[in-house]
Amino acid sequence: MKKDRTLKNGGHAKFLLLLMISCCIVSMIFYRSINTSNTGSGIFVESSTRDLLDNQDDIAAAPSHTPSCDDRFRSLLPAIGDVDSYKDVPLIILHRNGETTPCGNVQINTVLEELKLNYEVEGCPTELDKYQFESLLTKTFHGVLTNPSNNCHSAEVYKDKAQGFLGFCDMGIDHTPILLDHNDLVPVKSGQSTSLPCHFHTREGLRVTQFQLLSKIMIFLDKDKKECQTDDESETQTCLSNENYGEKSPAEIHLYAVPAGRVFMFAPSYVGEIFHLPHVPGALDKAIYLEVLSLSPRVFDVFNFFSRDESKEIVEKAQAEKSDSHRIKRSTTGASSHSVNSRRTSESGFDTSGKTAIKIKKRCFAALGYDEYIESHSDGLQILRYNVSKAYNSHLDFIEDNSGQLKHDYESSGTGGNRYATILLYMSDLGDDDGGETVFPQGMMPKIALEEEEAVSSNEAREQLRVSDRGSVLKSGSWEENLVVLCRTRLAIRPHSSRAVLFYSQHPNGEVDKSSLHGACPVLSNQKYAANLWVWNTPRSGFAGSPIKKKFQNENGGAVTAPTNMKISAEFENSGQDPTFAEAKLFYQDQFWGSLKPGDPVLGVNTFEGHVWNVKVNKKVVKTWVITEEDGPTQKFVI
Repeated sequence: MKKDRTLKNGGHAKFLLLLMISCCIVSMIFYRSINTSNTGSGIFVESSTRDLLDNQDDIAAAPSHTPSCDDRFRSLLPAIGDVDSYKDVPLIILHRNGETTPCGNVQINTVLEELKLNYEVEGCPTELDKYQFESLLTKTFHGVLTNPSNNCHSAEVYKDKAQGFLGFCDMGIDHTPILLDHNDLVPVKSGQSTSLPCHFHTREGLRVTQFQLLSKIMIFLDKDKKECQTDDESETQTCLSNENYGEKSPAEIHLYAVPAGRVFMFAPSYVGEIFHLPHVPGALDKAIYLEVLSLSPRVFDVFNFFSRDESKEIVEKAQAEKSDSHRIKRSTTGASSHSVNSRRTSESGFDTSGKTAIKIKKRCFAALGYDEYIESHSDGLQILRYNVSKAYNSHLDFIEDNSGQLKHDYESSGTGGNRYATILLYMSDLGDDDGGETVFPQGMMPKIALEEEEAVSSNEAREQLRVSDRGSVLKSGSWEENLVVLCRTRLAIRPHSSRAVLFYSQHPNGEVDKSSLHGACPVLSNQKYAANLWVWNTPRSGFAGSPIKKKFQNENGGAVTAPTNMKISAEFENSGQDPTFAEAKLFYQDQFWGSLKPGDPVLGVNTFEGHVWNVKVNKKVVKTWVITEEDGPTQKFVI
């Protein structure tokens, strides 16, 4: 018992000792807190690292601050400094898409004040995506273009001028193609109505998609400033400076407004005008630039677009292609691309997925003013081969649906889609008298060329051809001879390796530009390789989002654009088991496609639902297949 009592007393003593120690510790903490309160910090932090303690003290001491709307606006537009500082600076010049003459001008500080007001109405967001920004900028310009001298309304006869700038940006339901990003557009509210917004580009095609980009453009108002951007992937640097504005005053910002659903187009003022595109790296990391060759049609030389090495790679891949659907063979024409034209004697193939072809296609989109690459807006790179005497008579790249029975809506002046721009790539060096030019019969030969060599009449050109050694390869009075006469009297582009030329097939409102009629002049000596890259104003036929003719929309549940159409990879083979098919030939409808005899290579094609393939023997149809999506994306047909 005694032992137990001793343990209890010892435990009591230990308790008292611990209590005393605790009181001392609390007193020390209290004393420290009083002393440190005089230094502005009532926070006690225990740390083995003095630097960490200092950092934590600094953080704790920093006052909390919520950025004001004004702060946020200035952070998004760092170039503005003080809005009032732009009162004495010239103007923002606004153009309608593709037009050289401005439709309006506003002082920069007026635009900034209206932009800030609209920004505040939207709740001062810390960031905006490109569609929100374009909506905000559209609303801003609509609000400031109130001077009677400004005429940025729509010039179309079906539009009411009283709608002002918003009436230009929103062309109405019957004239606004529905693009893939249509549902991302942010309508502009005006009173009780809403309108679709414009998108905005610089003269050089750069799409202005955010505050920061607008700020960089404003930096160029300072003549001594230069802005550079580094591409981490290619390790190259692209610089923008006031020198890139040509003869435009660096104290003016020129913006080009493009209606919803439409595509940007360059606005040339005179032959010889230069458009620098420092935001588009071209071949050998050199920036692309354009030189105007003609105003009507609108034709441009495109410098630094591709290199001789890239040219060689494309030709070599085309020559090695074995696939029947892509290899070089007799060229066809028409909306269905399966009709042989007696006045197109070239050979052609397609490169849709080659590394160099994809690189060039992406470069093309950037040069045309797109801020992203959209595969469905272009055909594959069509490779062309012209041997001696081969040519292609004058034609439009714009596709006409003469039958009216195709579901795709080609009427681009309404809500349809068609080819609007072509970039021609030349891959062969031809001499002055070797032919092979691209001729624009409705274009005039540049005055510069006429100063260097005398203009000749059609009769003189024909006579000169007939008495020359080169003329012997053509038949007198033939369409090929007539084409050569045009090539020597009208606007003609002479090919050389790595030369690129851009021309438009549409006007900015989507109407066909009939002056873009062009032909491939006969090759009179050697051989010519070239390529076409066609770009559409909407997804092209066969792709999701391609426009559907109104009379066929009910078949698609009222949809105005096509759902995803399955591309079907089909193979046709003759097993040799049935002697009836010993002399078989494969036809797409009535168009010869290839020999299908026993032992012939398998014929592979890309086709779509509804396409009709016939097997003929001695000109009689002995077998027919109608393609359907129900059988899947890969199908094989054997006879």
